[in-house]
Amino acid sequence: MGSFKNCRFCKITCGEYHYVGIDEPFASNDEFFAIASIGALVKGWTLIVPKFHQVSLRNTYSSPLFLDILQSVIPLLVQRYGPLISFEHGANREGSITSCGTDHAHLHLVPLGESLLPELKKSNLQWHRCQTNEIASICGDNEYLFYCELDNKNNWKDTIGYLHILNNPLSQFFRGLIARRKGVVDMADYKQFPQLDTARETRRALISSVI
Repeated sequence: MGSFKNCRFCKITCGEYHYVGIDEPFASNDEFFAIASIGALVKGWTLIVPKFHQVSLRNTYSSPLFLDILQSVIPLLVQRYGPLISFEHGANREGSITSCGTDHAHLHLVPLGESLLPELKKSNLQWHRCQTNEIASICGDNEYLFYCELDNKNNWKDTIGYLHILNNPLSQFFRGLIARRKGVVDMADYKQFPQLDTARETRRALISSVI
């Protein structure tokens, strides 16, 4: 169970929903749930969230139940919206700006329909190509950014992505890239532009697919 009283994701674990029609998970198992993301700049933007409070997923990527929920949700999203990009802003402490204002780990699944690798290569950040189960050993206690691309041919366990080890905290890196790609840079801040209608539409579409 979630244990942090002011954490939105812990409250969802306990059945308390700040955003009615959005925060109710459309898929879950004993350790993880999937919800539509607020601030979504494209339809279908989904978060995979651990029920237990933690600041990153570095030690979670190989968990059998993490693999289980991804193997359920990824095909659902790909069938409805097309190929996905996936990313995490991996913090290492409460209050780090790398966590983008949410001190509870979550993985983004975004049906962007195109790769962000060109932007990553132009970012002047150093990217390590690795499998998801190598993240913890590569980054250690450092904060990190992780990016990969997914479709129905991918098994998350074998997914290869790109890891950047942060020397300094960095907020909303991937969201900024998506906002620029979509031509909505002025809407990059999800707190100012929560896009609640888009999130509700996503949840309605996905819960109907699950049912």
